[in-house]
Amino acid sequence: MIGLFGYLLLFISAVQAVYSDEAFETDWQLQNIGEYQCVFENGDQKYLVALSELGNRTLISFINEFNGNLFYRQQLEFKAVDAMTTEHGAEFVLKDDHGFLRAFNGSTGFPIEKDLSNFSFNSHCKPNMSGFKVMNNSLQIIDPDSALVVFQVELWNSFEKVEYIRTDFAGNLKLLYSTVDSEYVFQSIEDGDVKSEWSRDEKTTDVVAHTVIDLPDSSLDAISQELLMEEDTASAWDAYKYRVSKNWQRFKLYLKKHNYSPGYIVNDMLKSDDDASNKKRDLIFGLAKYLVVATEKSRIIALNIKNGTAEWSLRSSLNDIVLLEWFPQSRELVAFGKDGTYEFYSLANLSSPALTRTGVLGKKNIKSISLLDGVKFLVTTHDALSSVVSLSPNDEPAPNTFICTHDESRIHGNVVSSNGQLKETWTIALEESEKLVGFAVREDHPVVTLGQTLGNRTVLYKYLYPNLACYAVFNSASGRLYVNLIDTVTGALFYTQYHDDRTNPDMPIDMVFGEHWFIYSYFSEEPIPEQKLVVVDLFESLQPNTRVSASSTELDPLKGVHRPQVLSKAYFFPEVIKHMRLSETKFGITIKSIVLELENGQITYLTRTLLNARREQEFKMSDDDKKEFMMVPYHSTLPINDHFMITHVRHLMWGPNSELISIPTNLESTSFVCDLGHDIFCARISPSGQFDVMSPTFERVKLIGTIVGLIVLCYFVKPSVEARKLKNSWMVRS
Repeated sequence: MIGLFGYLLLFISAVQAVYSDEAFETDWQLQNIGEYQCVFENGDQKYLVALSELGNRTLISFINEFNGNLFYRQQLEFKAVDAMTTEHGAEFVLKDDHGFLRAFNGSTGFPIEKDLSNFSFNSHCKPNMSGFKVMNNSLQIIDPDSALVVFQVELWNSFEKVEYIRTDFAGNLKLLYSTVDSEYVFQSIEDGDVKSEWSRDEKTTDVVAHTVIDLPDSSLDAISQELLMEEDTASAWDAYKYRVSKNWQRFKLYLKKHNYSPGYIVNDMLKSDDDASNKKRDLIFGLAKYLVVATEKSRIIALNIKNGTAEWSLRSSLNDIVLLEWFPQSRELVAFGKDGTYEFYSLANLSSPALTRTGVLGKKNIKSISLLDGVKFLVTTHDALSSVVSLSPNDEPAPNTFICTHDESRIHGNVVSSNGQLKETWTIALEESEKLVGFAVREDHPVVTLGQTLGNRTVLYKYLYPNLACYAVFNSASGRLYVNLIDTVTGALFYTQYHDDRTNPDMPIDMVFGEHWFIYSYFSEEPIPEQKLVVVDLFESLQPNTRVSASSTELDPLKGVHRPQVLSKAYFFPEVIKHMRLSETKFGITIKSIVLELENGQITYLTRTLLNARREQEFKMSDDDKKEFMMVPYHSTLPINDHFMITHVRHLMWGPNSELISIPTNLESTSFVCDLGHDIFCARISPSGQFDVMSPTFERVKLIGTIVGLIVLCYFVKPSVEARKLKNSWMVRS
């Protein structure tokens, strides 16, 4: 009975719901509304209703009047251009961009069926400013009968315009106004006293570009200086003496800091980490970073990636920022606009960026810019012309650099010439009924092992040829989705497969390319509408212990390379997938995970062990298959695990150009996952568990107490042990 109770206790302690772990402590979300186009109050309900743009549709938001928090947000299926509330605010009516009227429940925001053919529409979007006067950063409320100032409200210095106002001209007022810094300030005054006052910052709405800045650890400067001093010493013995002397000085300073008191030293070891210790630990672990984002309104903001707080913000003079890039060596941030202009900001002081220089690329109507190496950038314009541009006259393009570009109808292979222009080497042209709907290039990730160990200790060697790309083509005539694997240097086709289950081209299609595999998602219509995930594994040979390539031989793509042996497997997924991204870690040891941005406003991830093309149904698995590390039987459906739901109970608004990114840290087990769009969301994930860091709840007091107890016990037991050894030596019985 006691054993059963212990087993149950162990089971309960081992099973932890996701919400009892570190939910809402290691993640954060900036919920944005955007630019308020219309604000009105919903009758007796204590919240404001705000309309804003989200892509080509309207976002409706319900805001708590007391603190500015969001009750609820919903993206409508149309674009609203005007609104009005009905009597008592029980309902409100929206007018779309085609002039149609639609009724909604005032409490829930849900659409309702109502005959509006004879409805008299009167706009409530533009506040009536009669009886109000703005003067010297204050709003004056003027009595309509006597024309005297009843009272006035102080406004922020950055005041721009009034968004919503209501008063009885007798001491009661509700006011919402915007500032030039995209902040919205609300004040509620009753009988002349402020009842509530809050502001919402909407600067981070609709991110269009980003980069990451690693904060430097100044404590490493002293260590680097000491290492340099050791290198300059005459001999290894002198270097050893120098290191011992430095460590002795540190030890004396440590004792002096604690007044040479053992009690203070033990207390310092047992106490919880303070803010300074936490900051130093974050620097060592690589958790101290700035996520720098640029928005549609050309504002650049640096956010602390741990909690989302804004560290600094500036307004750029560029129009339509398309790229942000950070150069850690020179400590400079560069921003590019779609018209070819760029700006350099010096971040010698990380809390105060300074504009240092501006310039022009010489290209206009830019579609995309990406960094190649050094200060060379690949620039693609909307007329499908690409070229390599360097910001330094001495930075010449490397010879025989191959670049693969694509648009909806063609895939191009290019080589970079000495003057930076791209010379086309091959082209794949699609038919008129075909459209490129997905593209992914194998990125340069760290390779930990050359093969995959099977259950019988044999090895399947991975196909690690670097110049690979996969792309998906939808054929509107046949309804098929074709997926191809090509060589990016020669354009040679290595592998192709197709799906004839009536792919829906209006649903998202995405691809990611891992180490020796790629994964793509699409939505099929037959036999029933289903979201599908397909994984394709690439091996040198499907025969164990058979290797085609040689580690000592350098492959020449122009002379031809061997093709991979391919395995493929398809899975059903219960939610529509919008975007995918691979988790990134510093050394690539942690098991890769596929992070999924879902249409329902959630983010989850699947481990690579689940998306494995070698999985088989259990009755087909041999004993050796079952012994293979982390090999699980094949099931056609991949369920959503609550423990892998990164967003927990949060609901995100993606926006039309949302982007999912993964950022490695110095901890191999941990990486940041961020989603940048209308909202900004960041979280830490550990796909293989936190194997290289202790839990914050680790009970070090108990550990130290156990060690001390064992030392004391050994001290008292030692005499009896020595006496027993002596008696045994002299064969004396106890």
